[in-house]
Amino acid sequence: MDFLDDLGKKIGETVKVVGDKSQQIVEISKMNIEIGKEEAIIKKLYTQIGEAVYRAHCGEETAENIDNLCQEATERWERIKELQKKIKELKSI
Repeated sequence: MDFLDDLGKKIGETVKVVGDKSQQIVEISKMNIEIGKEEAIIKKLYTQIGEAVYRAHCGEETAENIDNLCQEATERWERIKELQKKIKELKSI
């Protein structure tokens, strides 16, 4: 009976580990998707910044708007760094 009890415990532990790893993979995948979304938004912001700089050169844009766009891009890069850090932590578990 001890053999069956040990086997049952080991199977239970294995199932728990597999479940935890599956959840970890799901979380990492969600974070990678979020990183991709942030990168796409940053690309759009870069385009908007370029257009705003050109319009500022032509006297049609204010530096404040350019600064706001740059600040948003910086905040999104910080979000990406946070997500990458969380992914790294999850992978080390």
